[in-house]
Amino acid sequence: MKRKHPLRRIVLGTAATVSGVVLLLALKQPGSGGGETVAQNQPGQAPPVAATAQPGGGGAGAGVGAGGARTVTGDVAQTQYGPVQVSLTVSGGKITGAQAVKTPNSGPQSEQIAKDSIPKLNQQAVAAAKVDTVSGATYTSEGYAKSLQSALDKAGAQ
Repeated sequence: MKRKHPLRRIVLGTAATVSGVVLLLALKQPGSGGGETVAQNQPGQAPPVAATAQPGGGGAGAGVGAGGARTVTGDVAQTQYGPVQVSLTVSGGKITGAQAVKTPNSGPQSEQIAKDSIPKLNQQAVAAAKVDTVSGATYTSEGYAKSLQSALDKAGAQ
């Protein structure tokens, strides 16, 4: 039986592998660039809030009436990469705003992860009063959930 061009198979296989690797390396990672500019935060400072309170919301203890808005801050949750603390604005028994007061700041990578994940967690907290783990930010998500639960407990007790 005659071989059918083994060198051609090797060249085609190598070219296909190199093409596949180049395509994988050329893929744009989610959240990396895209022409969007974001203000730089100081280490440990929470990123800009995506979900905020309605205008006219008061500070802690403000508006003790049934429809008044008040701000409740949860306990600090320690994570492997730093502390997480959540502040909620509650009005009429509903969460109208959520903000991370403290975020992990153990280095540039943890700060970037917090910058990407905290707005998603804030939106989830306002929408459903609970959060799912954000992919790539497990420790931050768990810390956020603990502090969120603490804030919810405090809001229910007031």
